[in-house]
Amino acid sequence: MIVMVATGLGCRTPAALEAPEPITSGRCPIDMVLVPAGAFTMGDGVAQCGASRHTVSITRGFHLGRHEVTNQEYLEAVRWACRHGYVSVTAVSVRDSLDGSSVELLDLDDDDCEIAFSDGEFSLRDAGHGINPDHPVKRVSWYGAARFCDWLSLQEELPRAYKHDGDWACNGGDPYDARGYRLPTDAEWEYAAQYDDGRLYPWGYRAPGTDLLNCCREVGWTTPVGSYPPAPASLGLEDMAGNAWEYCNDWHECSLGDTAVTDPAGPRSGIGRVVRGGSWMRYRDVFRRASRFCGAPSGGSDHFAFRVARTMTR
Repeated sequence: MIVMVATGLGCRTPAALEAPEPITSGRCPIDMVLVPAGAFTMGDGVAQCGASRHTVSITRGFHLGRHEVTNQEYLEAVRWACRHGYVSVTAVSVRDSLDGSSVELLDLDDDDCEIAFSDGEFSLRDAGHGINPDHPVKRVSWYGAARFCDWLSLQEELPRAYKHDGDWACNGGDPYDARGYRLPTDAEWEYAAQYDDGRLYPWGYRAPGTDLLNCCREVGWTTPVGSYPPAPASLGLEDMAGNAWEYCNDWHECSLGDTAVTDPAGPRSGIGRVVRGGSWMRYRDVFRRASRFCGAPSGGSDHFAFRVARTMTR
């Protein structure tokens, strides 16, 4: 399963014991914004799996990716991981190679995937919509999203947030205290999307329209990240609704109840992971900031993507 190349930027045999080769000069290559700690009302009384209202306190500020991880960002990270033997790669698939895991991270064989691997090298490919380095990466599984977070941590010599076996719990079930990069929790995602006035949509209260987000098959594909007005503007976040669904850290459970909670990490197990924000394919019923849906962790899609998070250091 492992493609080996003697020189150049291609893959080589596993080298997990090597010192990481930082490519970031100590700086995360992902543009992130600071979301301050605070409390909010999760749920809005109407949204799919987000009708129940309850108070949530987020006690730690966190950094959140300004936009969804792009094809180019994922390509550069998986190339780095491949060089260090952290993945195994064929022309059809990228699979995990750490902690005894072999789950699929990226489905290269799917017609909608915009990343290719050939002759020992990764490249961008035309999936029918041109070469799109600034579009959200697609056909990444939830595992591939979590793995990307760990690649960032390894590059910066931070502890990995995820153990790649069992239930892949983040930091032993306490994502808020993880030192490395990770996916945002379900609560963090909604907290950021409504910051800080309880708005119904990331941009406010106006009904969704194609001038605000990529939705409703109007474009027919993803768009470059940041193509629409930042929302919430006070944080400068982009594409929190539309463009692509975003994986969260939590296992999905539809009813969250009405009891106040602090730093919730979600259920300990489940069938699917929470996805948020809707996509270019969906119509106007899913873009409320409280809407919660479910995606299989082993799946991938042309309308599933992700953004990264990291708890502020103490």
